[in-house]
Amino acid sequence: MHLRNILLVPIAPHLSVDRAVVLAEGSSVSITVRSGNTVLSVDGQSAIDLDENDRVDVRAAEYAARFVRFGDPGYFYRNLNAHMNQPHL
Repeated sequence: MHLRNILLVPIAPHLSVDRAVVLAEGSSVSITVRSGNTVLSVDGQSAIDLDENDRVDVRAAEYAARFVRFGDPGYFYRNLNAHMNQPHL
């Protein structure tokens, strides 16, 4: 099964919506900055400073990303669980 959804995740959800927003295929979102001190970070890229009245349009690209998984599907969660159970120094 393939889903071509868009997932928007706020970095500071206590300031706006309280959870991620999933958009259906073909959806788009337009965000207009209403104040200064705003930055945009997409998929872990370096942050971009935005000015008041700047607009960001979000929509799916015409092409899909392909990912390679070297471990079995549960590897990420087992690894995360192992790290979370480590005592902190």
